[in-house]
Amino acid sequence: MNYSRDALLNFTDLLTTKGLANSNTAAALKVAASKILSDLSPDEEADVRKVDVPLAVRRFNNKNPNALSPNSLGQYQRRVTNAISEFVRYVDNPTAYTGIGRPPKAGKADNGERQPTKKKVVAEARQQETAPPATTPASSGLSLAFPLRQDFLAQVVLPRDLKSDEAKRLAAFIATLAVDYSPD
Repeated sequence: MNYSRDALLNFTDLLTTKGLANSNTAAALKVAASKILSDLSPDEEADVRKVDVPLAVRRFNNKNPNALSPNSLGQYQRRVTNAISEFVRYVDNPTAYTGIGRPPKAGKADNGERQPTKKKVVAEARQQETAPPATTPASSGLSLAFPLRQDFLAQVVLPRDLKSDEAKRLAAFIATLAVDYSPD
């Protein structure tokens, strides 16, 4: 299977031509991937799954200082991470790939619950895209990824000198984000 940088960029074109994503979304993914992944090692260029995206963003920013604002760098990092994730999903199983922001066909899931409507899925995707940027630049913190589920990688940027009381506050905050959260 081909996981190269060129194959990733071709995939972003495929998203538009096959109607698998909004054309603006696909274009934004392509621009971000083209810029951020322009200076990869031969190993990373042959397999984008090996790319450390935060490091690639820092590398781009070091070579192109002030080309993008900190907020734009954060958006580009999110877009490149999303593009690679969608690309890998597509390459691993092209027949099951449904596109970006497209829910499975309406009906019941394997567990008997109703599938979310397209409106709900699109609203959730927009909410994630418009989340406020971090107040601390990612380069000054410790960027960590946590495989929350088989199909979802959670990411968090923490100060390198995180204190235990701060960790407890953060854990309590994250608990409130759960859909089934109920205060004690």
